[in-house]
Amino acid sequence: MAPVRPVRFGSEATKSYLDEEAKKDPLVAKVLEGLLWRLTREPDPIGCPVLHLDPPRYLVTKSYRLPVPRLLRMLYYIEKNDLVIEFAQVTDLHEDL
Repeated sequence: MAPVRPVRFGSEATKSYLDEEAKKDPLVAKVLEGLLWRLTREPDPIGCPVLHLDPPRYLVTKSYRLPVPRLLRMLYYIEKNDLVIEFAQVTDLHEDL
């Protein structure tokens, strides 16, 4: 397993958004914690690469909560050795269709 990368947020708005969503739904914090754990330890980026961006960005989507699934999406990139969260969105699956 690769060494742990530090996590940064691309903007204060992204961090504030995730904090607000975690207040509304405590499960968001647990899902985010698990996803960040994996992202900081994987040697290679995971998720779908977003084309034509420099540095390369990756989009990850994690579904949770049944029977009505919710989605946590994050757009991130790796700068030097830091994991930078550029964008995050929490939505219900039916809102996404």
